[in-house]
Amino acid sequence: MKSFSAIFIAFALFHEFVESSSLPLKVNNTYNSSQPLGTKCTLTGTYRKGTDISLCSKITVSSLTVPAGVTLDLSKAKRGTIIEFVGTTTFGTKMWDGPLVRVTGIDLQVKGSGILDGQGARYWKKGQSITRPVFFKLLGVMTSTISGLTLKNMPYRTFSIVNCKKTTLTGLTLDSSAGNGIATNTDGFDLTKNDQITITGNIIRNQDDCLAMQSSTNTVFTNNCCYNGHGISIGSIGGQAVDESTTVQGLLVQGNTIQDSENGLRIKAIIGLQGLVSNVKYINNKVVNVRNAIVIHSDYSKARGRYTGAPTSKVTISGVTISGLSGSASKLYDIGANPDCVSGLDFSGLSLSYSLRGTISGLAANIKI
Repeated sequence: MKSFSAIFIAFALFHEFVESSSLPLKVNNTYNSSQPLGTKCTLTGTYRKGTDISLCSKITVSSLTVPAGVTLDLSKAKRGTIIEFVGTTTFGTKMWDGPLVRVTGIDLQVKGSGILDGQGARYWKKGQSITRPVFFKLLGVMTSTISGLTLKNMPYRTFSIVNCKKTTLTGLTLDSSAGNGIATNTDGFDLTKNDQITITGNIIRNQDDCLAMQSSTNTVFTNNCCYNGHGISIGSIGGQAVDESTTVQGLLVQGNTIQDSENGLRIKAIIGLQGLVSNVKYINNKVVNVRNAIVIHSDYSKARGRYTGAPTSKVTISGVTISGLSGSASKLYDIGANPDCVSGLDFSGLSLSYSLRGTISGLAANIKI
């Protein structure tokens, strides 16, 4: 009887150890990560929807497979969590709006040498005729850093950054070059209603805007390299009122290179709608082999996806400075502004080689070349 009791106690202690371990539970060659995993957690194998990460202080995402139509949900990370990606994380394909990854939290470090593969080739040929998922959504992220990752083959927009504050994205590689010419709408960074976001030292190879500012305040975009896309953009911007969702204020764009792209620096405002663009500084940027170096349009139709030629946008654009722009472009300017709403622009130190000066209309500006 004593021998049996000793065996029972030993088994109970072993069971308690396994239950409290930080290792995930392995089931049928995948990891059942729906269980609380302790302070150090690893997500690998096949991801399960509903995985609880709320107890983890460090999460390693290691060569994970995320099924089609499922979000890798990291939105319940506790304050100060370190999330590290290693190996290649692959996402199944489905016609849905995503996101493929969602992150929310405070004082987070999202980092690693890992590759996230959105398998964009499954979507690119069908383009805008299908619903495609946003790749990586930052929602309500505060005082955090995202660094080091490679996101490739994005189906649609890469980073959707919404309602975030005091957060830095650096050392990232965004690459949809495998879909060159057909990987449409693969924006690099889309910003909406944020404050004090810094995006610096990243490489972006895509087929849409490198940066797209729908709204946000006190944004820093520096020392990034943008290839094969539509340039660094404010817009398309505009809404029914001037509020936090239609305001870009306090933007610094400095030391970036835009190469082999449709545009260099662009502001596009939606016809008939209101908004505010102010206190924007473009300093010492470089364009290489772009079609249009400087673009400002008050005639963008979101429904048609193009300029209309009638600059009826009511978005106020003022206090925009371009100081130092070098490189090469087919056209220096492509500007069609609403003179009632666009003023107080100052361009200086433009040292570009270009084939055509381009057109400027509706602009009351102080331009120094």
